[in-house]
Amino acid sequence: MNSKKTLLTIAIGSTLLAGTASAVDFHGYARSGIGWTSGGGEQTTFTATGAPAKYRLGNEAETYAELKLGQELFKQGEKSIYLDTNVAYSVSQQNDWESTNPALREVNVQFKNFADSLPGATLWAGKRFYQRHDVHMNDFYYWDISGPGAGVENIDLGFGKLSLAVTRNTEAGGADAFGYSSFYRFNSSTGKIEYITERNKADVYNDVFDVRLADLNVNKNGKLEFGVDFGNAHTKDGATFANGASKRGYMLTAEHTQNEFFGGFNKFTVQYATDSMTSWNTGHSQGGSINNNGHMLRLIDQGVVKFSDRIEAMYALIYQKTDLDNNKGNTWYSAGIRPMYKWNNTMSTLVEFGYDRVKDQASGKKNDLKKVTLAQQWQAGDSIWARPAIRVFGTYADWNDKFGDRVGTAKANDHEFVYGVQFEAWW
Repeated sequence: MNSKKTLLTIAIGSTLLAGTASAVDFHGYARSGIGWTSGGGEQTTFTATGAPAKYRLGNEAETYAELKLGQELFKQGEKSIYLDTNVAYSVSQQNDWESTNPALREVNVQFKNFADSLPGATLWAGKRFYQRHDVHMNDFYYWDISGPGAGVENIDLGFGKLSLAVTRNTEAGGADAFGYSSFYRFNSSTGKIEYITERNKADVYNDVFDVRLADLNVNKNGKLEFGVDFGNAHTKDGATFANGASKRGYMLTAEHTQNEFFGGFNKFTVQYATDSMTSWNTGHSQGGSINNNGHMLRLIDQGVVKFSDRIEAMYALIYQKTDLDNNKGNTWYSAGIRPMYKWNNTMSTLVEFGYDRVKDQASGKKNDLKKVTLAQQWQAGDSIWARPAIRVFGTYADWNDKFGDRVGTAKANDHEFVYGVQFEAWW
């Protein structure tokens, strides 16, 4: 038996056989299915060139899973230590047997109530999904510093909760190392073999220091959260940054969440970032790059409203403007809505409308993508968040690409229709 399958079988078997004294928690996320494109072949997906995200319903063509195993290792009064893990798999959804290298996305320990002087606070260390903020409709993680790290979270200040953390993400080949490498390479354009000399490259280590103050009561059913993220890049063994590399930057976040909002919630977010913190839309730093000096402003309004017992809807509005010193930034406008009609407790119909526009900073040219999906769904409950769900869907997209062909599409102006069946689950 394949070693990866053996390990997974042992892990799941251990979960099922564990007694109450040492019960193992099994959580996770998964999606998979099958789809076709009207022009022939397997399902394609639609993303506007330059846009950080795409609207998801009927627009995902891979099999993806996160399998989380966790266990409480220590319990004494109010103090407890919990081990959490997460192994993720992603394949192209093309064959029965698809080999993959799993990603170890989480393995950390969390010590709750670790200090008597800080009741409710948690000390943690390891690889972790750390307090991630996202827009569910398009899987856009706009505040996510996940990675190897450590911190203390949920320190009760009386008026709010303070969290402190540091995480790291390594940027491969982001700096120049001492010395050169020489080699021969065939140039297919000239048909000649060339002798190449290149400066050796070294990694850049990007640390993000994160401070958050959350759970601030500002109005009835409304809470505020503030965050400051400082990115700082460093190298080792005397490696030097390229001329003009950003090296560091910061991101400021303010977020207001209004609960009990028309039967759902509304969340409004403002973010401002500089230099290395403008590079990754997830909020990570990229200090070795010479292409991110500048600033970024992001506004997001999202939520869920419940119009009646039978009708719910998700919505999202996004504005993101990245002005870079090298004039290679862009402005992203995005709007989407996903209404759901519930036929009964386990069957519903969904429609998702999504629109993305990306405007190039240098040329002013615009890429547009319009997408609509109709899906019939059977799900575990009548909430718009109910999962598992099985969907039969059809998706139509129309795009107008002015400054670079959409990924996977040769034509700058075109449209396409895809259809298929997908399941999605979290537990």
